[in-house]
Amino acid sequence: MKKTLSILAWCIVCIFLLAGCTQQTEPPTRTYINSLYGFSFDPPAGWEQIPDLDPSIAVQFSPLNTSDVSLFIAVPFTLSEGRSLSTFADQTEENLIESGIQFTILHRDWGTTSQLSTYEIAYSYEQNGTTKYVKQVALLRTRTVFLITFTAPEPLVEQYLAQVDQSIRTFL
Repeated sequence: MKKTLSILAWCIVCIFLLAGCTQQTEPPTRTYINSLYGFSFDPPAGWEQIPDLDPSIAVQFSPLNTSDVSLFIAVPFTLSEGRSLSTFADQTEENLIESGIQFTILHRDWGTTSQLSTYEIAYSYEQNGTTKYVKQVALLRTRTVFLITFTAPEPLVEQYLAQVDQSIRTFL
């Protein structure tokens, strides 16, 4: 009887050990939720939220190892009656021209992300002898435009761009 209980106890311990070894654990979620402006997205892994310093920015993130690279979402813009995402895109480009910086447009395109209409523009410009890369994605939800901006020195763009693009695709 004692031998049977020992074998049974040993079998139960083995079952618990095997169950613990084969159980899949979910990676921790990194979803950022902004209840004030009604959006969420997954920031790139290894990036930290930067404290709010500018009232026109809803949230800003930067990699742990550099402050020269940033990803931020501006406070959403509400489109007035008769305005569309194309009107907003035109205004964005006009503001860029009026800024006075010498820039080169690298890419611009219309599309969809998370079933939202998008306008994307990427450009570069010189600042203090360094070429900066900027990618802006405007996403339209109902009558609200969310503007996501990624900025990095040209040598760091390839290191971070794929992560940033993945984060933008998670925007809801």
